[in-house]
Amino acid sequence: MTSPVRVRFAPSPTGYLHVGGARTALFNWLVARRLGGVYVLRLEDTDTERNTDASVRTIYDGLRWLGLDPDEGPEQGGPKGPYRQSERDELYRGLADELLVRGGVYPCFCTKERLASVREKQIADRVTQRYDGLCRAVSREDAEARVKNGEPFTLRLKVPEGETVLPDLIRGEVRVKNEDIEDIILVRTGGAVVYNLAVVFDDHHMGVTHVIRGEDHLTNTFKQLCIYDAMGWTRPVFAHLPLILAPAGEGKLSKRKHPEAALEWYQRKGYPPEALLNWICLLGWSFDDKTEIMTREEMVERFSIDRVVKSGARLNLEKLDWMSGDYIRRMPLDRVVREITPYLVEAGFVASPPTADEATKIHAVAVAEQGRLRCFSQITELAGWVFAKTVAYEAKAAANLKKRPDTADLLRRYAAALPEPLFADGKALEAWARDWATASGLGFGDLVHPVRAALTGRAQGPGLFEVHLILGHATCVARLSSGAGAAAS
Repeated sequence: MTSPVRVRFAPSPTGYLHVGGARTALFNWLVARRLGGVYVLRLEDTDTERNTDASVRTIYDGLRWLGLDPDEGPEQGGPKGPYRQSERDELYRGLADELLVRGGVYPCFCTKERLASVREKQIADRVTQRYDGLCRAVSREDAEARVKNGEPFTLRLKVPEGETVLPDLIRGEVRVKNEDIEDIILVRTGGAVVYNLAVVFDDHHMGVTHVIRGEDHLTNTFKQLCIYDAMGWTRPVFAHLPLILAPAGEGKLSKRKHPEAALEWYQRKGYPPEALLNWICLLGWSFDDKTEIMTREEMVERFSIDRVVKSGARLNLEKLDWMSGDYIRRMPLDRVVREITPYLVEAGFVASPPTADEATKIHAVAVAEQGRLRCFSQITELAGWVFAKTVAYEAKAAANLKKRPDTADLLRRYAAALPEPLFADGKALEAWARDWATASGLGFGDLVHPVRAALTGRAQGPGLFEVHLILGHATCVARLSSGAGAAAS
């Protein structure tokens, strides 16, 4: 293209930021960065009954969290603003008159009652519900006279004869017979423009060269192409992304049915944003058949629209967990500590800010659990036993306490023998425990399983002697005593 690439992400702030919207934002951002273009955020906020400030903030915060801050937008400003449709009414003035002059629209005088009657008959006849074109036959002279007489009217798109062809970067050439495109209302009674007209005007006047959005907009695109052509404006290049499907074969990922449709769900879970961005990038796109982990810079370098698939992309949360775990394992430990701390505070395990003793435990927990974390909120499940005042025994751990008739005595003797000075050295403590088990006529496994159950209430977890060091001598002795009581009961 001869002009600089300009792309836009244009959400409606009527709820949370959908993960599909986050993917649309990412793909637009990648195209802009790959081609040295401009990435614009525009809020399509003309639905005053459903728009909320909280939704606007969710969009801003979500994009910022993902590192997808726009080059131009409501917060950033720019030469093509305002960047909220609700603030662009003055710019739309005169648009309806121009469309009328060009013959792209016609006045429609049909009342709500008549339209409802037409719709009811179409439902009864089991035919497609659409405007029947009655006012299309009204002559220009009659229409002008009725307008002058103050009769209420809307302006409808005057779809031309023939067909509309969409060259789509993902779907290829798509053709629609114009008889299948409805003469939709573009300007309401009173002069307010509706979405399809506003979005065409905004994309044209903001210099948008590529419209990259979900395929749920495809039917709107053909109506919008008619508007571009009626106005004599150059069409942008279109690419319609495949839908994101629910993880369990339930069809489209729905805001109503699936909590994981919301970007906030991933934020609350504590997935690293760089891992989530990597995963979102692979929803319907791939670089090749083997590359999974990619840095942001590698995504920019490798991304191209022609590798986006046409079919729906299923949400694979297992893949996200694997990918997120890989990112967490390679993180600096101090970041892991920083990320898990708020979840421990929220669970009531530590104070805010943590005390010095709690900070030491958090660091030790991060060391022990970094390799098993898939998201940071998981720390309360994996390491809740560290901070619990009393141990709750899982079924398998409880069974390990009851496995041998002498477990209670074993735990008491082990607690009495535990050498406090060795709690500074896990390897030395393990060597001592092995010797103690041998001297007691036990296999090492006979000792490990009931001791782990007594200390953590679980059958699995970090290395047993990491557990000893995290808890400290006094807590270990107390828990071993409690475990002995549970084994004896």
